[in-house]
Amino acid sequence: MNKKIKIIIGLGQKRKHYRFLSKYLNIREVDWNNGSLSKMRLGKPKILVGFSLGCMVTIMHAEKYRVKTLILCSPSPEETLLRVKADQVIFLVGEKENWCLKEIKRMSRTLRCRYSIIVIRGANHRITGDYQKKLVEVIQSL
Repeated sequence: MNKKIKIIIGLGQKRKHYRFLSKYLNIREVDWNNGSLSKMRLGKPKILVGFSLGCMVTIMHAEKYRVKTLILCSPSPEETLLRVKADQVIFLVGEKENWCLKEIKRMSRTLRCRYSIIVIRGANHRITGDYQKKLVEVIQSL
């Protein structure tokens, strides 16, 4: 697995919550209190992953720089994804996140690229268990 793939984690999340995924991904923690969004140096990755509020950062990046694949895990709602420069967007969402799935369906209609929505059985708004396994499976399939 290529650890050059970065995942931007959400508000209140710490690297220690992602020990399993750290074998596969470069975990990027955001200090939401000091304006570090503009200071994050993500480079120009081909694949970029975001979770929850971390999706906001990945979307902002994909509006500036083209990415091959943008993976949005349980994203916070965005008004539009019209300016996203990606060849494809993959949404992952837990089965118990009805509000999030509704927003994903709305946001996906604004995309100009291919997209898919993967609902993870029994999962909620945490990347644990089956959610982790599905994310790794998706990344390995790219």
